[in-house]
Amino acid sequence: MTNLTWRSPKLNTRTITLAAMLIALQTVLSKLSFGSDSMVKIGIGFIGTTLIGYYLGPWLGGISLVLADLIKSTIFATGSTFFIGYTFSAFISGVIVGAFLYQQKITWQRLAIYQFVQILVSNIFFNTLWIYLMYHTPVWALLSVRVPKNVIMWPIEAIISFMILRAVSRFDTRIKH
Repeated sequence: MTNLTWRSPKLNTRTITLAAMLIALQTVLSKLSFGSDSMVKIGIGFIGTTLIGYYLGPWLGGISLVLADLIKSTIFATGSTFFIGYTFSAFISGVIVGAFLYQQKITWQRLAIYQFVQILVSNIFFNTLWIYLMYHTPVWALLSVRVPKNVIMWPIEAIISFMILRAVSRFDTRIKH
């Protein structure tokens, strides 16, 4: 159950088209959130991330999330400044989600483990570090808010991701190698 996939589909017209559609979906979903960018932000961008990893694997997933981050940071920027750390986090998130979900049987255990790793590495470690570096907010103050929020969101994100992936896995839309 804990085996990971380290390959992505072949790069062809179908894959590029699917990646473009998923990047657009990720961009839109990540804009649907509430809360402060500097402390606590709750959104549904994780759904796009999950679908990108499920369909594109770790390497194309990482690249797709980098492109989505660059689009959000440039074209759709809403007062926030670009920071390369968040782009790095996007790549790491794509690699993690793709490794856990690409060509894998979708189980609630796999989704719970994936969401835990994703939250721990991307949200709690890297994104807290980036906020600290950008705003010089004390790390313990950040963690005192971000850890409880992520502990609450962990099962919610895992359940929603599980339901969405179970629904889309019924269709034979996987990209062939």
